Amino acid sequence: MNEELRLTCEKFRARWGDPTEELHAAYDPWLADMASRPGNLLEPIEFDLEKHPEQGIFKPKIDALDPYPKWMPDRLYYAGIDIKMVRSLGLLAYTQLLDQMRQQPVSSDDPSLLVDRLMANQRGDENGENKRNTMWVTSHINFQELGYSKALRLRAKKDRANIGSNGVLFNKLMTRQTYMGETLVDTFRPASNIYFSSPISASSERFGVPENASRIVNALFLKALKPDLAKGGLEMDAALTGKQIVRVNDENGQLDHYEIPEINPSSAELIRGFHDIVGSTIVKSPGTGKWRMGIGDVINVEELLKTNSPAEIVDSVYRDIAKSVEEFTGTDVVYRPLA
Repeated sequence: MNEELRLTCEKFRARWGDPTEELHAAYDPWLADMASRPGNLLEPIEFDLEKHPEQGIFKPKIDALDPYPKWMPDRLYYAGIDIKMVRSLGLLAYTQLLDQMRQQPVSSDDPSLLVDRLMANQRGDENGENKRNTMWVTSHINFQELGYSKALRLRAKKDRANIGSNGVLFNKLMTRQTYMGETLVDTFRPASNIYFSSPISASSERFGVPENASRIVNALFLKALKPDLAKGGLEMDAALTGKQIVRVNDENGQLDHYEIPEINPSSAELIRGFHDIVGSTIVKSPGTGKWRMGIGDVINVEELLKTNSPAEIVDSVYRDIAKSVEEFTGTDVVYRPLA
């Protein structure tokens, strides 16, 4: 966190106080509820600012950090990613998904490679100027799918040197969770900066997340994000729904359909800071047990905002995501348009 952002955080603390403990008291029953759900892979951890300073309200951003020595050659670095992904997905699935990511076109009208477009957005022109910000919307049924999407792009783009221009948007709640024994912050920090928000959702209201705490978290998130957007070249992963796709069962406990959670209008407004937006999803098909990935067209936000609202643009992204999830799972998906 740079000095300017640190001073802003101190000003907020002096003016509004520090409701961190109140926020985490609301998180305790929420985390317990999440941990009790079938198939949950995220384990809750204690609230401890000494061990986990990112849990504090006045930590709106954690900078990316390559955990490996600088002398480690890239071939070993990327081999490490390959090994982890093969363990998670299997060799065949990983090879197929990585090849799909590498061969994915920009859009149905532009056959050039998506990875080339993403790298050009971050690199800018020959003078390093005119960089473009990209929002990558990953809608997921299980949390690990968000990580798979991030890792596949990092590997396809050979993005090690560029992690400082990557980002992922976390709910502050996620500072209280681990995946396979590692905190979510430590899981994602080697690949990107981490920004924290506090989405307003049915769950946050149900568990009594204090509004004043959420307002501070969200205001500081925007303060942290604004200069990074101004620099250009930011590629940020975000689930604008604030949570995963919801499984809805019938009266017999059998899967009836999936629902994409409603999107808060303020989340849709976030796309105004980005030049491009891409929607994607990765799902393990229940019928075949095979991993499937859907990637939508690159949408030029700047151009579409001339005639469309942010809500309409977000709706177009999530409609395509809903179609992919229906195709991959063979199950109806409900999406309620924001616009």
